[in-house]
Amino acid sequence: MANEMVTVCLPPDAHQDLHAAIEAAMAPFDMNGDHEPYQGEWDQWWLGRPGEEFDVLPGHGADPRLVRAPRDAFGEIRHWTRGQCDGGPRGLLDFQGMRTRAAQLAASLDPDRASRTPYRHRQPEWAVPTDHLLTLDGAWIHGAVVTRYGTSFSDFANAYLDGLAPETMIVRLRIRC
Repeated sequence: MANEMVTVCLPPDAHQDLHAAIEAAMAPFDMNGDHEPYQGEWDQWWLGRPGEEFDVLPGHGADPRLVRAPRDAFGEIRHWTRGQCDGGPRGLLDFQGMRTRAAQLAASLDPDRASRTPYRHRQPEWAVPTDHLLTLDGAWIHGAVVTRYGTSFSDFANAYLDGLAPETMIVRLRIRC
């Protein structure tokens, strides 16, 4: 079993009962389910993952709609860096800042250190997308699906996420698959 990340897009009111909204969105892809057609992608999920946070736009760090899991997948207390979160309304997430930071990091790394730095942190096109994307309309998208249509997954995911309405909730989940 592998641990991967999925970016889940949810309706604007999802913050009112986030766990229930995530459960509903993820249910069709549960490997333990009996859905028709079977679309198993995961068997367990956790909100967020240390090192995989979104940046928050400056001045919005105290917004109550921002999502910050208090514990990680192992039950350890998470210690939050100011200006980061596991999700929130699209309009509060600083995608451009994440891409800029990744580009700056990539430019500053020597080749040896670059090989030990996760690609998401050093490649601007991967600063925002994760391994999988669950769209608002319930489509589970990953690299193999998108590349059949002549575009890269990172290009597709970036365009999709950038184009969402500002109030759309976005969260990152760690999944076991």
